[in-house]
Amino acid sequence: MKSPTSENLPEAISQIIDSFQGEISFAAKNLTTGARLDFHPRRHVSTASVIKLPVLVHVLMMASEGKISLGQSLILKADDKVPGSGVLYLFDPDLKLSVRDACNLMIAVSDNTATNLILDQVGLESVNQRMRSLGLKVTEIFARVFRPNPNPTPRNRRYGLGVTTPAELVDLLERLATHRLADEETSRLAMEFLDHQHYRDGIPRRLPKGYKFAGKSGAVDHLRSDVGVVTTSSGEMIAMAIFATKMRTVLWSPDNPGLIVIAELAAALTRQLEKGRIRRGPSKGS
Repeated sequence: MKSPTSENLPEAISQIIDSFQGEISFAAKNLTTGARLDFHPRRHVSTASVIKLPVLVHVLMMASEGKISLGQSLILKADDKVPGSGVLYLFDPDLKLSVRDACNLMIAVSDNTATNLILDQVGLESVNQRMRSLGLKVTEIFARVFRPNPNPTPRNRRYGLGVTTPAELVDLLERLATHRLADEETSRLAMEFLDHQHYRDGIPRRLPKGYKFAGKSGAVDHLRSDVGVVTTSSGEMIAMAIFATKMRTVLWSPDNPGLIVIAELAAALTRQLEKGRIRRGPSKGS
């Protein structure tokens, strides 16, 4: 049975949503035409590693303001290493890497240790203040990865590493892709980092040949997420943020149902939005 909001979407997208055993939230916007499609775009969702995108934005904006250097050296210590995604936990202590290196690892392979090295330099609250200054009122990081939360509350216990909404992330992506974040060079550099994303089992998985994707994914046991910008063969840019949550199955493989539904939705959203069939898309749900 269709949900009361999915029935207002194009049939192909509605069917994907209604067949998924979990909860779907997304926002998608054609940055060339302004056309958009949304499904619960303002729902508060756990970020998982997608929160590393706001961390990257903050670091690059700090660099543009002269408050940090991307060439600044960071030293990996034994007690800096944390498990999960990434490769730095495999390296010997006293490795020297730059802030730029750490940002590349944080985005390209979602390196948790690299993320914490960066957060040790800039601080959690400065990331959150930056997001608020950009108008992202919900998006927030609560703790370093695989480290105790310094200020546990019922809210951050619920969302884990961070919280956001699909709509806020699409707004942030639009600023990056259209070079309206800080200066043009900062926006361009951010998109360059996102273009190096190694994990391709979500949004880009079923895009047509020749289409490009730059973005950041996230995963925990019962959640998969992917956010980024699709560039079509004709050069149209479509920003999207898709979250598949409350999944019954814990499956750490490309066959995860969350990854599959994200891929299906991304392909369907791209087909709909690039053809200009949706002139404007008021948000569906909240």
